[in-house]
Amino acid sequence: MALKRDFYKALEDILGPQYVSDDPVITETYANPIGHGLPVPSRFEAITLPDSTEQVQAIVKLCNKHGVQYKASSTGWLYSDPAGPNCIKIDLRRMNRILEINEKSMYAVVEPYVIGAQLQAECMKRGLNCNLTGAGSNCSALPLAAHVNLGHLSQSGSYGERNLLAMEWVTGDGEIVRFGSLGTNDEWFCGDGPGPSLRGIIRGNTMPLGGLGVYTKAAQKLFHWPGPPTFPMEGVSPKYKPAYIPPGLLVRYFSFKTLDAMIDAVLKIGEAEIATELMCFNAAMMAANLATKNIEEEREIYQRFTQKVQGPGFMVLIAANSTDDFAYKKKVLQTIIDETDGKPLEEVEDPENQGGYIWRYFRETGSIKETGRVLAPQAGMVGGNDCFPLMTYFIKRCSEVKERLIKEGKLFDDGYAPFLQSIEHGHMGHGEVLARIAIRVKNPMEVARVINAGSNEISIKEHFGIPQHVWSDALHDMYGPHACNYHLWLRKIKKTFDPNGASESSTYITAKD
Repeated sequence: MALKRDFYKALEDILGPQYVSDDPVITETYANPIGHGLPVPSRFEAITLPDSTEQVQAIVKLCNKHGVQYKASSTGWLYSDPAGPNCIKIDLRRMNRILEINEKSMYAVVEPYVIGAQLQAECMKRGLNCNLTGAGSNCSALPLAAHVNLGHLSQSGSYGERNLLAMEWVTGDGEIVRFGSLGTNDEWFCGDGPGPSLRGIIRGNTMPLGGLGVYTKAAQKLFHWPGPPTFPMEGVSPKYKPAYIPPGLLVRYFSFKTLDAMIDAVLKIGEAEIATELMCFNAAMMAANLATKNIEEEREIYQRFTQKVQGPGFMVLIAANSTDDFAYKKKVLQTIIDETDGKPLEEVEDPENQGGYIWRYFRETGSIKETGRVLAPQAGMVGGNDCFPLMTYFIKRCSEVKERLIKEGKLFDDGYAPFLQSIEHGHMGHGEVLARIAIRVKNPMEVARVINAGSNEISIKEHFGIPQHVWSDALHDMYGPHACNYHLWLRKIKKTFDPNGASESSTYITAKD
């Protein structure tokens, strides 16, 4: 449906005519062909490009006044289409400023369209580092816009929920809320006061995904970076590599005879706190991050790797502060690998390959190579030291659904074993069932639906917790009764801060009566 002219004119008055458009050529470029599983996903009625919090607030209040919905996004990796008509897009790409990097207190303040690579590069110049979302350093560095905001560096650099400090939020009905230390003294160092904290309102295990207003500024924790301020690179993308391996850095890959042996090694490395990154990549993912040409090269590397790995494994990356620290961490690592019968993958240790691996894993530039896959369960649970094993067993059970589809001929064996990740040295686990279903599958979305449905059933019946792929009314209604009826409270939050339902929330939850 077309927007009323007085509404559109008001948008132009807020932004200027050049920063709002309802031209179908423009609106179509924002459409996700997958949408919400609907036969024909809805399209945005108009696209807006605000430059400030005040402009965002004005748009939000205008939408509430005229009964029009809006949905905000920045880099926009996840689903962001509206579920129905009468919705405009708030594209935050003009809000792309790093507002502060506080070296003494070790935090950074960013707007939503600052990407991870941009922030990390500036931090490294100052001997600091930031956590990056595993989707890639091309995604937003705002710890809320980046969804769960966990990635390769989360072994030592935690994730979004733990790194979020003070922030600025335009609520669903257009109020500007500044909480944490920002709400009392205009500083960004703390997310919880003085005074009551709202961090549990604006995010939880899963982000609202644009369904609870607009996050316009946020601070996040930074971490020590012992490496060089820049990586000198050689070659031309994608066949590039560092000119040298910086001192104190190394990457290794080890495989194990059994899953339990791998878990034992992961927990021991976590207890020793020697790893900057620890990702349980499979052989296919290691091959994808080494290949520089085409799919044929990737397959050749993968086939070579599978002949050399003895079972499940992980990539571990170390960054040391000194020569002695480097020697200590290497010795501890080798001791743990010897105790658990880990087998190294020699190609990773080759200096010709190792430098490229280090670059891609620190900068998270390799994630773009994984866009050909479809993810089934994405799960995370915070707890004690048994959390990573629990996550491992959950993903192993979910993988049985994929194995059944392969046996039925509905999915080809792509070699993508389950992917796992250790977070905060094993105190949290993340896992994904990977299915490269974009090719050689008649109905890929149906396969993805079956894997997700099976994973949900396993998660609920076997009490594995609430995975991070739980968004939408249907999924919250499915999980809520098994988890203290949290979905009822979630709807009360939605109703309180967005009473008119202006913030489009089909990928979050709606305030049903």
